[in-house]
Amino acid sequence: MTFCAFGCALDVLDAPEKMAMKLAYINAVRQGLVASPLARDPYELLMGELEGVPGLVSAGRLEIEEWLTPRPGPGAAAKVDAASYREFLDSGGCEQLAERVRQYTCDRVLPLDPLLIGVDHSLTGGVLSALRRGGESDLGLVVLDSHLDAIPASVRRAALQGAGDRAGGEDAPDVYSCGSWILGVLERGDVAPENVVVLGPSELPDDAGGGEEAPAIEAFRREYQGLLERGVKIISRRRVRSVGPEAAAAEAAAGLECSSFYLSIDADIGAGEAVGAVRFLDTIGLEADEVVALSAAVAREGLSRGMRLAGLDMMEMDVHLADVPGSGDRTLEMCAGAVRAVLSEAARREV
Repeated sequence: MTFCAFGCALDVLDAPEKMAMKLAYINAVRQGLVASPLARDPYELLMGELEGVPGLVSAGRLEIEEWLTPRPGPGAAAKVDAASYREFLDSGGCEQLAERVRQYTCDRVLPLDPLLIGVDHSLTGGVLSALRRGGESDLGLVVLDSHLDAIPASVRRAALQGAGDRAGGEDAPDVYSCGSWILGVLERGDVAPENVVVLGPSELPDDAGGGEEAPAIEAFRREYQGLLERGVKIISRRRVRSVGPEAAAAEAAAGLECSSFYLSIDADIGAGEAVGAVRFLDTIGLEADEVVALSAAVAREGLSRGMRLAGLDMMEMDVHLADVPGSGDRTLEMCAGAVRAVLSEAARREV
């Protein structure tokens, strides 16, 4: 089994603090304050940590417009503003980029097994579409994430009162994005709902429900219940913590009825005091070591049940916060450890 790593650094959050970091970087470059070359994106950071891993090759990056990336150059400064990013998001830009990822995966990666190292989680949909078109008609999807990325933007925004990936007070249109990409995967038929498992979300409604709830919370609950009724399995962070990584992974794999599976890891599954270099810090995730253990356990469980690991990804790392010297942040360590653990399980199964 050979995995082929590639990167795509779509990063278009219009939150003020995210744009401020980009502009600060651009100004530092202009003023000559960047003493040494910094990593352009998580792909560059993570591949440096994964150098020499057996069974891993690289297909490079899908290069995109500079203003859409985490560290644009000075020439792109004029487009680093809320209006540009909002127009991109609201006009379906994430779906268009996911289509470019699909084409890149087909042209440059397959028939090797893809390892996408990206930023915006919506890009995962492109890899899954490529796998389906490449013959993976019976594919499962296991997602490790502190968020349930299957909620329409308007519903999420109302329920969370503006927390997440949008700034300002405007309504967010329900387009394909990092917060709803799983819905897109289901709508396209890339993965059947009964073969989708989301491990670790912290934003779920209370189990009890009932009584009087605000209309926005009721709407979120209806979306959540609708996913369960369609067959999607959702295992909360509280449940993972309660039973431990091994049992949680077994619970996740037990419901899959597919010949192969794809593992998608959002770095904010470990968001917290030690893991802060992630795009969303509105929830507290698992401990870094728990994330590595859970990633390995999911791979091990799936493989032991006769399923093939068709691919994986590592998404949503914030490059601005991941490479600060002396910060003590463990995001990069955690992400590299999780990928290594998964690839090790895959290699062990082949022996």
